[in-house]
Amino acid sequence: MSRLHRTLLLAVGAAIAVAAAAGAQAPGTMFGIIVDENEEPVPGVVIVITDPERPELREEFESDKRGRYKIRLTNVNVPYDISMSKEGYVTVNLAGVKIPAKRDERRNLPMQSIEAARASGEVEVDVEEAAKGSAIKIYNEGVQALDLGDVAAAKNLFVEALEKKDDLGVAMAALARAHLELEEHAAAAAWAEKAIAAGTEADAMTQVLYAAYSAMGEEEKAQQALSKLKEADPEKASLNMFNEAADLFNAGNLAEAQAAFSRILETNPDHAKSHYMLGLCYVNSGDNAKAKEHFSRFLELAPDDPDAGTAAEMVQYLE
Repeated sequence: MSRLHRTLLLAVGAAIAVAAAAGAQAPGTMFGIIVDENEEPVPGVVIVITDPERPELREEFESDKRGRYKIRLTNVNVPYDISMSKEGYVTVNLAGVKIPAKRDERRNLPMQSIEAARASGEVEVDVEEAAKGSAIKIYNEGVQALDLGDVAAAKNLFVEALEKKDDLGVAMAALARAHLELEEHAAAAAWAEKAIAAGTEADAMTQVLYAAYSAMGEEEKAQQALSKLKEADPEKASLNMFNEAADLFNAGNLAEAQAAFSRILETNPDHAKSHYMLGLCYVNSGDNAKAKEHFSRFLELAPDDPDAGTAAEMVQYLE
């Protein structure tokens, strides 16, 4: 086996981990005190962190006896959902919370007792309903089921949560993702549309729509979803397309992968990893000139990337 072929094999093996490596982030911390309506600390508050785009992620924290909490997450600068709950208090749900990377950020968070909420009339609280399990509690049970890999059970729990509170947007979004994972694409698209209409996780649900419509072969609707995603977040759209292209590459569908990586560069010509992967595709198809062109562009855009060494070797041996 030639040195070039050995280098290519190493590069192909490394490409499998590309999508995962691209998501690495520096850690960040959010801390503060949870206080009630009288500015008194609330101890024993259960804080649950979830990521709408990664149903498997669930982190749990608890405020100490002085109401202090500290959340430290590795993958930051992405929007998280935060749920704070304690018996006798109105559950607080925060959507789209971002924790900055490489620094600590103080945020004091308010909670209201059920008694105060009922007295003020600002929040309608059903104490009996809270005692036997609120919609949010059932939703959190669904998230726990997802953590355990039981997608079918999670789907049923999200349905139950919506039966109790039919406008619970986070449950709509979670149900869309559950249907998508179960390859129930029509239902996934329907619930994603409902979640968007409810004002919940528009970008994440647009990704669900793109995946669901693509799987159903409804290319026009899939492209409409992708166009919206490009307008809202071009980088996320590129990542979405890149992950699909990488799946094609890893499955050995190199011609389709090559076309997919090329489409990414049509709208995001400086997407470094797509240049790298196209280099691999062109080496495989025997077009060394094109391969060298894309490896060279990759090195210009991402000289410190973990795959830069492999790309540099490829450029050298393609001369």
